[in-house]
Amino acid sequence: MRNILSLFLFLFIGFSVYAQDPCGTQDYLDYLETQDPGIKEAMNLTFYAALDESQVKNKVGNDTVFKVKVVFHNVYFDDSQLVADSNILSQLDVLNECFRRQNADTVNTREIFLPVAGDSKIEFELATEDPFGNPTDGIVRKKTIRPTFGSIPANLLATDLVKNDAVGSGAWDTEKYLNIWVCDLSAQGFQSLLGYAYPPTGAANWNGTASFATADRQGVVVHYNVVGRNNEDRFSTGNRTLVHEVGHYLGLRHIWGDGPCGIDDFMRDTPRARRASNGCNKGVNTCTEFPGEEQQPDMLENYMDYSNEECQNMFTNDQIAQMRANLRLFRSGIYEEQIIIPEPEISFDDVNLYPNPAKDIVKLHIPDADENVQYRLEITTLLGQRILELDLSSIENQEITGLGVLQGVFIYTLLADKSPITTGRLFLEK
Repeated sequence: MRNILSLFLFLFIGFSVYAQDPCGTQDYLDYLETQDPGIKEAMNLTFYAALDESQVKNKVGNDTVFKVKVVFHNVYFDDSQLVADSNILSQLDVLNECFRRQNADTVNTREIFLPVAGDSKIEFELATEDPFGNPTDGIVRKKTIRPTFGSIPANLLATDLVKNDAVGSGAWDTEKYLNIWVCDLSAQGFQSLLGYAYPPTGAANWNGTASFATADRQGVVVHYNVVGRNNEDRFSTGNRTLVHEVGHYLGLRHIWGDGPCGIDDFMRDTPRARRASNGCNKGVNTCTEFPGEEQQPDMLENYMDYSNEECQNMFTNDQIAQMRANLRLFRSGIYEEQIIIPEPEISFDDVNLYPNPAKDIVKLHIPDADENVQYRLEITTLLGQRILELDLSSIENQEITGLGVLQGVFIYTLLADKSPITTGRLFLEK
């Protein structure tokens, strides 16, 4: 069983290979299941544990920024593989912009996906202290005797030698740092493998004895040509490769679930997709054969697709909940918490629904409410499914009760004589 588990873990990493073509991992997993029934279920235990945790909504979690400590290991054969500090720092900026939804191209998110696009409240900063307590800039450079760590076909066992001090750079304590290795992943002149990552393997069923579950292998590996905004040799997929791989490191799967339309990535707010995207064709809906389901185009905007860099600009709320749950459950030592002190919610200059988050009761303020106008409140899911409609009194201040049966994030809309006058998000807790 141990040998099979080691092989399984090796193949599981294939979920994280970010190349130009879709991964073939699912076929291998199907084969492993025939050899050792139940191995897929074992693989999913960690993922499902975080999925369950991500369903738990609490105000402390929503109001906390996780600041992740990062160390970059630049492993190079010659000067052409050295990545300048400026590129590493700009890559860190890209990570933070994308994970905080502060990148300028969020304006390109299609309207249908705006309700589910969110700010993960996860930030990344270079470590200031190494494992021995010494000051550091969070960047390690190590010369290697290997011209490249890539191979054809891809052999991640060999590629993982970049994490070995003998030929690469040994990991800093992976329970305290996100380790990112930057090296040459090309093979025979081709640059098809751009990066890979290890999803969390810290659940009770992963005892750490299998070689690919060991702590010193945890982290992300990326090709040196995809690091930094101003990298002159930057590969066409660009600096969002690392965003994709850190998504894997925090437990996300590819948006198409590494299979056809019947295979899911287990995120409720990502539409089905038959395969990885290639390019930036926003008119594509590759899964139309499920009657009764709301039809949506493929989510090319998602960082966990293979679409071009200029298309990618979002994580969904469920993906965010999954990553935050994985941080709390399996990577709790790599970040510090920063509590957000929200600005006062109540304003009597505009329509206001408060408190928010709320439990069973919310209050509504409608300035200068007109007694001749019929006001109405509608509450929908993030995907637009209407779950509650209420006729309101034509007064400035009123209470709305009976919301305790709902839990999660919803969209509320206030209408005056059937015309929307305000909309926003409403967080409801148990």
